[in-house]
Formats: sequence, structure tokens, C-alpha cells
Amino acid sequence: MSDPLERIRDAIQAIINDEGQGEGWALGQFVIVMGLERMTGDGQIEATSWYWTPQAQPEWMTIGLLESGIEMRACADIDDD
Repeated sequence: MSDPLERIRDAIQAIINDEGQGEGWALGQFVIVMGLERMTGDGQIEATSWYWTPQAQPEWMTIGLLESGIEMRACADIDDD
């Protein structure tokens, strides 16, 4: 069985390549940010945010990537209609 981290890296690289962003770019460091949901015992939906990084990734890199993502999102030209 392959290493889970390698499977994640391969999947992210495939997305980069499929979206036409591949053009010589290779995945370096990364942060996975998700919204998780589950049903509680009384039928309510409980939601939380969660993130994951490779274990050996420096904290300064994780913070930098998160800040960069927020900045990129704020500067994006997005049609909200």
C-alpha cells in the first residue's frame, strides 16, 4: 500500500495538471482546509472547520500559505450574481 502522504501529493499534482496550471509547476508545501459536517444524535447538523498539513512542514510555511490564500481570495475577480 502506498504512503498516504504520497497519495495526497499525487492527487493535488493531478489537479494542478488537469486545471492547466501544470506548465512546469510542481507541488511544494501545502495546507488542506475543509469544512466538516456530521449529524448529532438528535438529528442536528454539526459543522466545523478543519485543516491538515504534512507533519514535517514548518509552522511559518503553513501560516504563510493560509495568509496567501486569504489574500488571493480577497483580490480575486468573482461574480457573485
